[in-house]
Amino acid sequence: MSSLTEKFARQAEFIHHIGWANYLRFRLSPKGSRHSFRVCDTDVTVRKGTPDLTVAITSLSGEFTALAHLFPSDYKGVIIDAGGYIGTAAIALSRLYPQAQVVTIEPSAENAEILSANIATFPNIRHVSGALVPQSSGTISLRNRGTGTWGFSVVENPDDCPDAQVVSEVDAVSLSTLGVDLSDVGIMKLDIEGGEHALFAHDADALNQIDALIVELHDRIVQGCSEAFFAFSKDRIVIKDAGEKYLSVKR
Repeated sequence: MSSLTEKFARQAEFIHHIGWANYLRFRLSPKGSRHSFRVCDTDVTVRKGTPDLTVAITSLSGEFTALAHLFPSDYKGVIIDAGGYIGTAAIALSRLYPQAQVVTIEPSAENAEILSANIATFPNIRHVSGALVPQSSGTISLRNRGTGTWGFSVVENPDDCPDAQVVSEVDAVSLSTLGVDLSDVGIMKLDIEGGEHALFAHDADALNQIDALIVELHDRIVQGCSEAFFAFSKDRIVIKDAGEKYLSVKR
């Protein structure tokens, strides 16, 4: 599909979800302005000039359907959303399992501000401020790979942007410091812009306690992410999902 065709398809999708009037208001607004829309029966706040609206539509339009029947609909365990961005993935996971506790981890303060607004009416979603790493170690540098808010990463020298600039120092959090018992965690969504390589390499024992992981792999950021994921999953069931996502399920 050509870039022009993709652009028109994206605009048509926006109009379908938020309507002509809202779309025109959004298009004519200044970059960085905030807007509240009703997307897939959910009120969301997004920023102009970011992928926020695209992410919201994707998350809330069935991105995590592959997880829908892993547990009974009244599942009461814990779901971890690592790479929370603006909170719409956490909301989608919460809607799959309304009685579960969802812990969403997001290191960027400006993303977390939007995330907090979006999850405000979901009492079962809790935000943890920080970046997920194998071991908690004070703080870690959050870097901009030239992608803006969408692709912040804690990878020190990302392959796709070796001179990535430090945005801020953020708390380094690990699975053991989230305040949950890993034996209660049924699902973990992992989309942390290359940070998954370190987790699979150095925190596999903790990850292996989790029944199902849905992971977006970023070999373009850290070479070997896929290799580390498949090595971790050698005794698990692996299912290819859309895009760069894979589902790894305990046997």
